[in-house]
Amino acid sequence: MGVIERILNIQLKMDVYANEDRKVAGIAQSAIENDFASLTALQQAVLQSFLTQQCSGVTDPGDHHNGCEVPLEGNDLLEAYTFCDDPEVLLCPSCRQEEHDYAEEKAELDAE
Repeated sequence: MGVIERILNIQLKMDVYANEDRKVAGIAQSAIENDFASLTALQQAVLQSFLTQQCSGVTDPGDHHNGCEVPLEGNDLLEAYTFCDDPEVLLCPSCRQEEHDYAEEKAELDAE
């Protein structure tokens, strides 16, 4: 299974298509089962908007959002879905690291 098919599989499991026409989930399922390349150009176009998402960015402890809007696609999108709890809050590798750093700083402060 390629990266696109793995992204679509995670999106189905996370119910990303819940507010879409049922046909969208059916097209995604077909791509997973038969390969994205086997879809018609129109079917691929239907799914294309789901294959690129923007990073949601992170908010620092001072309540300042970093404004990150890096486009996520391919392996970066797959990783973003893999590490997220909410499919509407996807983070690029840099923002995941920043969020991790804030959590470590908070843990250190809490321990003092």
